[in-house]
Amino acid sequence: MKNLFYLILSFLIVDLTVQSCANIGRPTGGPKDTIPPTLTYSIPQTGTTNYDNEELILEFSEFINADKLKQQLIITPKTDIQYNSIAKRNKLVIKLDTKLADSTTYNFNFADGVTDITENNPATNLFIAFSTGPYIDSLAITGFVKELLTNEPAKKYVVGLYPLSDSLNYFATNPMYFTTTNDSGRYAINYVKRGKYKIISFKDENANYLLDPESESHGFLQDTINLDSSLSLKPIRCILQNVKPIEMMNYRPIGPYVEIKFNKTPDRYSIEPEYLNHHIVGDKKDIIRIYKHSSIAYNDSLQTTLIAYDSLQNKIEENIKIVFLESSRKTAKFSVTTKPTTLDIYKDKTLNLSFNKPVISYDSTNLSIKSDSIFTYPLSAEFSWNTNHTELELKLKVKQDSVYNQFKKLLQKDSAERDTSVNSNTIYSQNKSRKLQIEIPEGMFTSVERDSSSLTTIAINKKPKPSSGILKLAISTTQNNYFLQILNDKGQVKYSISNQKTATFDSIIPGNYTIRVLIDDNKDGNWSYGNLLKNEEPETVYIHPEEISIRENWIVEMGISF
Repeated sequence: MKNLFYLILSFLIVDLTVQSCANIGRPTGGPKDTIPPTLTYSIPQTGTTNYDNEELILEFSEFINADKLKQQLIITPKTDIQYNSIAKRNKLVIKLDTKLADSTTYNFNFADGVTDITENNPATNLFIAFSTGPYIDSLAITGFVKELLTNEPAKKYVVGLYPLSDSLNYFATNPMYFTTTNDSGRYAINYVKRGKYKIISFKDENANYLLDPESESHGFLQDTINLDSSLSLKPIRCILQNVKPIEMMNYRPIGPYVEIKFNKTPDRYSIEPEYLNHHIVGDKKDIIRIYKHSSIAYNDSLQTTLIAYDSLQNKIEENIKIVFLESSRKTAKFSVTTKPTTLDIYKDKTLNLSFNKPVISYDSTNLSIKSDSIFTYPLSAEFSWNTNHTELELKLKVKQDSVYNQFKKLLQKDSAERDTSVNSNTIYSQNKSRKLQIEIPEGMFTSVERDSSSLTTIAINKKPKPSSGILKLAISTTQNNYFLQILNDKGQVKYSISNQKTATFDSIIPGNYTIRVLIDDNKDGNWSYGNLLKNEEPETVYIHPEEISIRENWIVEMGISF
């Protein structure tokens, strides 16, 4: 009996051991897998000629995953041929739905489309290049793509080669050869056929390999690429700009208005008769709204002339007849927005006001700085309007020390009445309930629709005058026409000069700054972003490589050369 027990126990131990060995799982612990899969064998192999099969087979050094192959695989030249892929264990099979073109060199670039199954390490530099004819094209083009105004690498941009043609439409044609830039902005297009090409790079937001200038930053090289040997090209500089010429899409009565819609935002425009009031509206700022004048009867047509320019100075001129129709639609409430919403009058004395309707009249005498009902300081300002009276720049004429001193005396008097000693350096923090603000009184502005503006206030920062730094520049250059800009750490232009060899900025707010120079290469008094349709590259941009640190009460002297 005892022997029988030991015999049964032995069988159980063996059975459990076998089951344990059969359950193979991912091992736990140990070092992380950082080694990507490598290609060990392929059909065809790179360099193969006269390949006429409709199937590609790749074998790797370990088990793989190809779930993202459709998003990653780049086949050049561009083809409409579809394919299916199957990844099983360490093998990838790609089956084409039809034959490839005859006598053509193809490059299958897998990017990050093949990874291992443990840590998703992508296979690096994975491609197969072969020819369906007796000769394989072996020319290559390399280079870098950069952001125009920052000189930063343009990452994940498409770089495309287009066969040169008089009828080439950049917005409706896919590039024949293409690739994407890496994190350094570098690109390489390999196995290219001899010929003449145009090279363009763009941020392909919708992944259709078509340039959409309305939403996709782009750049190009002006010179035709005459490819008869491998080339390394100068950087392509990209920026978002809609180079499509401005067009009028339609015009029609909308409620009490007539609205004219364009395909893009007009940079400037004019409308005749000049007595008509109008301004730009719409989420895309692509609509001109015209307001009915009192001299115009409803349902009568009015001959008008519209001239509009886009930012690239493309011009259109249209003669149209407009009609105003009676409408029960309520007009929008007259509103005013201010920028900034809080003003430090030691640093800035400029207010920008935006109106949702054209202003036909205003009273400039009632501006003031107030604190509740106990303190009023009259303000005067220089008024500067845009052409249709919807944007106003107010340059305040105010002596900031006079404002603060008068307000401080008021607070000291109030503190004395409460028998409280007040230190002049801390007087503001002890009276937080007393606020200084610029007051734009109710009814100061009247709109084209005869409604008046409401009370608008802009808070004033009550801190004492901040310390600032001084920057002195000595500029060495052979250029005579340029615009030098000093940008803060948010990329905003805070100070600028033009065509000077020395400059002193004596009230710079402490912080870190970058110097950028826009060089007017054609000496026309402007700096140009370029124009793909006119084959004009952007003019030169120089960015000083060293960041400038400005501290309180410091004087920084430096030289730059470009």
